Amino acid sequence: SRADLERGPVRPLHEGRWANAVVGTCESGGHRWVVKDFRARSFLVRNLIGRFLVRREARSLARVDGLPHMPQGVFRIDAHALAYRYVPGRSLRGKPPYVPGPEYFPALERALATLHQQGGLAHFDLRNAKNLLVTDTGDPLVLDFQSAVGTGWMPGPLRRFAEQVDFAAIYKHWKKRSPETLGPERLAALGV
Repeated sequence: SRADLERGPVRPLHEGRWANAVVGTCESGGHRWVVKDFRARSFLVRNLIGRFLVRREARSLARVDGLPHMPQGVFRIDAHALAYRYVPGRSLRGKPPYVPGPEYFPALERALATLHQQGGLAHFDLRNAKNLLVTDTGDPLVLDFQSAVGTGWMPGPLRRFAEQVDFAAIYKHWKKRSPETLGPERLAALGV
C-alpha cells in the first residue's frame, strides 16, 4: 500500500525526467520490489500521464506474469505507482557496451518470441539498452513495458511488422556486443 511505501525506505534506482516515474527498490513481505512511482511529480504529470502509464504498464505486466525473463509479481500500489519483484543484475547500457555470456542473446530471442506468442505483446522500446537486464545468473530480463502494445487485434502483416521491430532492436544490441554469434538470418533481418 501507499502507507507501506511511505513507511519503509525506498532506495532510488532512477529519477528520470519530469514526466517519468521515479524508480526505486524497497523491502516488503520478505521480498525486494522495484517501485515505479509518479507521486513525486507535478499534479498534472501525476494525474494525467502517471495514471495512464501506470494503468497501461500494469496491464502489460499482468499479461507477461509467469513468462520466463519477464518481471514477476506485478501489482498496482495505487493509481500513481506499481511494483514488481526485484531481480539483481545490470543493464546492457554502458560504455564500453557490456558483453553478456554466449547464451544471453539466444535466450533473449526465445523470451521475445514467447512474449509475442503467449503474451500477445510487442514491446516497442528494446532499442533502449536500459530495458534489457543481465541478471546475476546471466539470464535476460526484459523491463519497462510502458510502450508495449497488444497485438491480438492487429492484422497479420501489421502484427509481424510490430514483432520484427522488437527483434531488430535486440539484433542491434547483439551485433554490437557479439557479432560473431549473430548469424546470417539475423543479419538479414537487420538489412545488413
